[in-house]
Amino acid sequence: MYAVVDIETTGGKYNEEGITEIAIHKFDGHQIVDSFISL
Repeated sequence: MYAVVDIETTGGKYNEEGITEIAIHKFDGHQIVDSFISL
């Protein structure tokens, strides 16, 4: 089992960007068994 992590950021200049969204999906090799998404 492993987790796939996706992080979306605002981009821009160094030290001025921030995280806008994060998603984590747990995958057992055949299907997604759990998900977490936060805006």
